[in-house]
Amino acid sequence: MRAVDKGAAPRAYAKYSEARHDLAKRIGYYCSYCEMGTNNMIEVEHVHPTHHGGNELDWENFLLSCKYCNTIKEANNTSRTGYYWPDIDNTDLLYDYTLDNRVIMVKNTLNQTQQDNAGRLITLVGLDRYPGNTNLPTEADTRWRLRDEIKITAMSSYNRWVQVRNYYDSPFRKMMVEQIAETSLIGFYSLWCKIFEGEQDVLNEIDIIWTDRYHNYKESDRNTGARIVRANGQI
Repeated sequence: MRAVDKGAAPRAYAKYSEARHDLAKRIGYYCSYCEMGTNNMIEVEHVHPTHHGGNELDWENFLLSCKYCNTIKEANNTSRTGYYWPDIDNTDLLYDYTLDNRVIMVKNTLNQTQQDNAGRLITLVGLDRYPGNTNLPTEADTRWRLRDEIKITAMSSYNRWVQVRNYYDSPFRKMMVEQIAETSLIGFYSLWCKIFEGEQDVLNEIDIIWTDRYHNYKESDRNTGARIVRANGQI
């Protein structure tokens, strides 16, 4: 799950829905949870639900969500406590993405508290809903369908990439790296990173384009190389 930097609030809002395009300009028209790209049905989501005291008009309480994640999450978390969140935590360090029906798993290298917090977010927004799982998607939930379609596209890109990756002097190699990164902007950032795992040139280009355009957060300490934990973040 990509970690994002929303930046400071660009203005005050009379209605929380007014923040939709401002958020998207900053972090893209992608669901902050499942990572699906969605221009038409992206919604402003209150991380801390207003039903449980969350501020309705506070930029710090906003994320973008697809209709499915937002509907499943609803007001089922009473606060931010007990979860990790992509706008304050390094959520890209928490999960292993798979190419089968498990979809997303918590990394077993985390301590038990970290695993519990990361696992709660999967359950909260239904990221484990997939045909064949115990938690099945509803008829309306098409997140898994689009993910599978993009998986095919990413795998096709990978198969082309392996044919040229060792030709370091070829201009086509650099062009393909750039094209793969551009194509990854259709959505499911972490799926692309999984498929190109170990292909550092491609991963670097993917991170450059996502960070430049949509403010992925991957800040590290220059001396230690350790990821910087943000204010209010836990990991």
